[in-house]
Amino acid sequence: MSTSPFMPRRPGLILAIACSSAAALIFEIALTRIFAVTQFYHFAFMAVSLALLGYGASGSILAVFPALAGRRYWAVFAAAQSIATLGAYLLSNALPFDSYSIAWDTRQVVYLALSYCALVAPFFCAGLVMGAVLAQPSLRGGRRPTKQS
Repeated sequence: MSTSPFMPRRPGLILAIACSSAAALIFEIALTRIFAVTQFYHFAFMAVSLALLGYGASGSILAVFPALAGRRYWAVFAAAQSIATLGAYLLSNALPFDSYSIAWDTRQVVYLALSYCALVAPFFCAGLVMGAVLAQPSLRGGRRPTKQS
């Protein structure tokens, strides 16, 4: 039986990426709906910027510190993603942010910044999971280098 060069060699890694991506996407959709209902509809677009910032920051960290892409950190990043998702949800609900009074109450700007930092953490951790797993040489496309004597 021959295997196609396009088939993944590690289906467990593909499943890990799929689960992490699905969790991050579900959280992003939930944030979009929550922001659209509880705040101005403009804040619904903030969920997209949170995700992009988290993924970009995690890619930058993995580029600067490539040792973090090692196998021993994968489970830590996945656990951090789940804890950060729960913590971000709880913290954003605990903060008394009111977008209607942000123009005259300077404390609301601080609450918005804290909420933004808390809500970007799950996407940062999801980016670490996906980036570290995708840095695995067995998932890279193309030809494998051959040993030369």
